[in-house]
Amino acid sequence: MKVITQAPRSSIFLKIVLTFLALLIPLYALNLYMNESGQETVRKEIVGSMNAKVELYVSLIESDFQRVIKLIEAYVNDVDLMKLSTAVDVMSDIERTDTILALKSKLDLVKSSNSFVYNVTAFIPLLNRSVTSNDDAISAFDEQAFKALSATTNRYESPYLLWQDRLFISVPYPEPPAPGRKEPVFLLTVEVSKPALRDALRQFTNNGETAILTGNRLPWSIAADNGLPGAEEAVFQRRSGSVQSETLAVGGNQYLVIDKSSDKLDTTLTILMPESAAFGSLERYRWWMLLLTLMSVVVVVSFSLSLYRIIQRPLRTLMRSFNKVEQGNLNLVVQYPLKDEFGFLFNRFNAMVRQLNVLVHEVYEHKYRVRLAELRHLQSQINPHFLYNSFFILHRMASLQDHDNIVRFTKYLGDYFQFITRDGMDEIPLEMEVKYARTYTEIQSFRFGSRIRSEFGGLPSGLDNCLVPRLILQPLIENAYNYGLENKMKDGWIGVGFRLEPDTLIVSVEDNGEELDEGRLQELRQRLLDPDKQTESTGLINVHRRVQIKFGQGSGLVLSRGQSGGLLAELRLPIAKEVVDDASSVNRG
Repeated sequence: MKVITQAPRSSIFLKIVLTFLALLIPLYALNLYMNESGQETVRKEIVGSMNAKVELYVSLIESDFQRVIKLIEAYVNDVDLMKLSTAVDVMSDIERTDTILALKSKLDLVKSSNSFVYNVTAFIPLLNRSVTSNDDAISAFDEQAFKALSATTNRYESPYLLWQDRLFISVPYPEPPAPGRKEPVFLLTVEVSKPALRDALRQFTNNGETAILTGNRLPWSIAADNGLPGAEEAVFQRRSGSVQSETLAVGGNQYLVIDKSSDKLDTTLTILMPESAAFGSLERYRWWMLLLTLMSVVVVVSFSLSLYRIIQRPLRTLMRSFNKVEQGNLNLVVQYPLKDEFGFLFNRFNAMVRQLNVLVHEVYEHKYRVRLAELRHLQSQINPHFLYNSFFILHRMASLQDHDNIVRFTKYLGDYFQFITRDGMDEIPLEMEVKYARTYTEIQSFRFGSRIRSEFGGLPSGLDNCLVPRLILQPLIENAYNYGLENKMKDGWIGVGFRLEPDTLIVSVEDNGEELDEGRLQELRQRLLDPDKQTESTGLINVHRRVQIKFGQGSGLVLSRGQSGGLLAELRLPIAKEVVDDASSVNRG
């Protein structure tokens, strides 16, 4: 016999406190470091993601305006525009009208090519008129606008002109003016559509963000339709030429500011994101971490005091001894040197273990017989509905004199009932179990025809002869037919699969039935949690109880909704390590 001797008494409270502190302080310090490092990493990732997003939006805006600039520059050499600018005096009225209309259609093409273009105008001094892409093809010549917009700009670095709070891109011809001329021969201008820019900026934002586009050299700004009051004034003062991020207070709230300057458009795109949206989850996590720390301290102190007051070393020794007995060690004797209450308990414990050692041999055989009887009883609970349907199908085929199918059907039926009524085998090879499950689906195909098809996956290599409880697969398939697919008029499907996990074989049966809802799924799961209380034993409960009686907790059925929308029943069967190793060797080979 194994003898456990109790060590001398010592201060329990001090040891418990020191032990807890020695364990918790390093863990807490490591967790705190990981938490802070993780938060910093997440913060950098958020800022980096925002930077990348702003750079992408700036690139999109640049691309749109560069296309517009190249298009109007190409029209500088347009034949119709040249005629109207230099030879209008020698043109007939009809020829002048046709040329103006042709130019108008080309300006319309520029306008329709980009949503950011509000209007395209050709100022022609010799004609003393302006041709526009608006409804009125020709309008009076605006001398003031012509002079203001004739200023020379670098269209690939700072293309905008600001006039009367409107943004323009202009192309004078010639550029620079010819010697002796103060004014260009004609002027092409594109007025930027501020509403279209506001709408684009609005599409760039979500989660309470605000987008603002500002000029670097010229004092103009455009904010999204959902812009934040006061944001333009705050952002206008901090325009820069490179990407940077910082916080900015607007309206009493803190915002993460990400901006990017465009060297091609002389603009800066700024996006303000509420810090609560960007880093709110991190802040909440920090507070939860602090609360968890305080609770941990309280729990450690309370637990240590409780242990000091109510659990002494002899009691812990007795508890460990009970655990050993529970694990099956019935040759245990616990010694306790003192003759007090605990001495009496230890003596009674030793007597109890001796008595258990005697009784266990007497009870074991009886318990084995009772469990075997329960297994037999559970195996016999097969739904008779299948038998009624089988005879009805047989009667129908006999009435139609379908002799070939009668031969096939009776052969399948005979094999199936021979299998389920065989009492001499509690366990059979997995390959045989699958074979008779296929036989069952062949029988059901006579009933359902093309309405329901079944698919069987391949067995894991090396598990063909693995012994499993008999009749564990067919009830799962029967459940799919009866409850998942019986009312499905077409395209029914049942899939049977097998996969091997460490020490466990998982057999899955899935259907694409439309009858399963969350309420029904929860009801089935609840019935599996306590199958002993069920008055009606269905196929699922039958299989679940038998497997748990055979293998214990951790085995049995797990129910969920499959990818096809129907019920997915996964049967977990523990497999001996040697079998798993053999299967793995076969797969490697």
